Formats: sequence, C-alpha cells, structure tokens
Amino acid sequence: MSKPVVPRKILIVEAVGFAIVILMIWLNEFFDLPHKVLKAPATPINTIESLFETAIVLVLAIAVVLITNRMIRRLHDANAEKARLFDVIAHDLRAPFTSLIGNTELLRKNFSELSEEERRSLSSGIFQAADKSQGLLENLLLWAQLKVDTTPPAPEGLDLYELVESCLSQQRKLVGAKNISLINSAPRQTYVLAESDAVRSVLRNLVSNAVKYSRPGATVEVQAKARGGKVRVSVLDSGVGMTKGDMKKVFQMATRLSKAGTAGETGSGLGLILVRELVQRSGGKVRLRSEVDKGTNVTFTLPKTRIKGQAAKAKAKAKPSSAVEEPAPEQD
Repeated sequence: MSKPVVPRKILIVEAVGFAIVILMIWLNEFFDLPHKVLKAPATPINTIESLFETAIVLVLAIAVVLITNRMIRRLHDANAEKARLFDVIAHDLRAPFTSLIGNTELLRKNFSELSEEERRSLSSGIFQAADKSQGLLENLLLWAQLKVDTTPPAPEGLDLYELVESCLSQQRKLVGAKNISLINSAPRQTYVLAESDAVRSVLRNLVSNAVKYSRPGATVEVQAKARGGKVRVSVLDSGVGMTKGDMKKVFQMATRLSKAGTAGETGSGLGLILVRELVQRSGGKVRLRSEVDKGTNVTFTLPKTRIKGQAAKAKAKAKPSSAVEEPAPEQD
C-alpha cells in the first residue's frame, strides 16, 4: 500500500502560519512593537526569551503537522476500505451470480435433452455458485457490521469440536473433484468462550481457503490445543503456500489479496481480513505461517472455558476478556 501524501496546500498554509508567528516574535524582540505602536513601556532586548518562545512555536508546529498527517492517513484508509468494498460488490459478487443464472437457464431450457450426468453436473455447479454467493454475502455483511457495531461481544461457552465438525461437514459437500480429506483433530469437550457466529465464520473462511489452495488428493486438518487460559486452533494444509510479501498483505483491506485456487477458484480476499477482525473481537490473536509449495498454517487463539452455554456467558459478563492486538504475520 502506498503511503498517503499530505496535500501540499495544507503544509504550505501551516508552514506560512507558523513562520509568521516566529517572525512576529523576533520583530517584537528587536523593534519593540508594543512600545512603538501602542506606546507601551519600552522593554530591553532578551534573545534568550525569544529563542525559548521560538522553540515552543516549533514544537507546536511539529505537533500540528503530526496530527494533520494522522488525520489524513485515517481518511485515506477509510476511503481505501470503502473503495475495496465497492470493488468486491461490483466484481466479485457478480461472478457467482452469473454462473448461477447461466447454469439454471441451461438446465431449464434443455432439461429433457440433457443426460442424467449432465443434469448432476449443472446442479452441482448451481449449488457451488449459490454457496459461494452466500459465503461472500455473509463476509460482506459481517465486515460491515463490525465497522459500525459498537456493542460489546456477547460470548458463551462453545464446544469447539462440534463447531469444527459442523464446518468440515459443510465443506465436504464442496470439495468436488479435488477429493480433499478434511480431518478434525480437535479434542472432544474443548470449550471456548466466544460468539458462535464469529467462530463459525472464522473456521469457514480458514478451511475454505485451505481447500481452495490445496492440490487434489491433499489433506486439510484442524487442530486445537489448550494452553493456559487460551485454546490455540490451527488450520493446516500442504498447498501452494504464500510468499513473505503476500503474507504481509492478506490481513489488510487496502491491499486485499485474492489469487485463484489450484482449480481456478476465485475469491474476494475478504476471508482473512474478516478472520482477523472476529478473532480480535473475541480477545485472541491470529498468526500466519506459510512456505511456498509446502503449505500454510493459520493459528488463532480463543479464551478457554470449562463451562458450556449460558453459564459461561454469565461468567464472562462478570469478568470480561480484553481484546489483544494481532501481531504482524510472521514466518518461521
């Protein structure tokens, strides 16, 4: 992402303004303007005092420039996010609907002439296009909601194994000709304190990405391990992996990274951005490890609990967890 450039006019106005202030300080020092203009009592020259006043003005000038730069950066980032969101809606959301309408129209017009195998193929294409559209819409709505929703999270005790199994069951319907094995290695009766929809969305996006970038016949595994007051959940694949440069881009909306999968699958690049937002909202961190042609390991943490359901929710209200800032993606 290119750094936003502070508009030259703003810098010129600020520089001229502070230069005039400094000029007036020294004019007053040498010409005693209050004495000459307002007939005030004459004052002796005191360059040390004027130097001190000049230093104060320079400090204020630096502070103003820094604040201006920060405000412009925020505006730049907000505009970039809005532009990327419109780009997703205009392009990425159109493609699956085009496929959906095309397959449906072909099936409707030629139903009696098509063989059973052709009907199954078209039906499968319709299902995959509809599922992709639904997933993209869910990501868009969740991301927009996170940007405007100021209400605190409402976590409850969730069975992680059941959530992972539910996610993998849904993904098994979509692997198609890739024939990818999806393995749930999360221990049973492992409970996390989080919002159900948030964890489901995180798992769906991570597993979907792993399948997308895995080669036919590969394996995608979800692991979980409790450590202290946290549960570390990892989604591992042996797919195409990422370069170090790509790893720095995947969590940023302004540098949204979207590459075709091993079977030509397309995507919006919103998945990992949303994962980061949801995990941080739940009080956890996201860590990314990847190596080209060897695979990717995305690990995130969630607060651990021993209680399932509303009891854990009530306990969380008594002692809320604080969000932890996600570190920059790193490569081991």
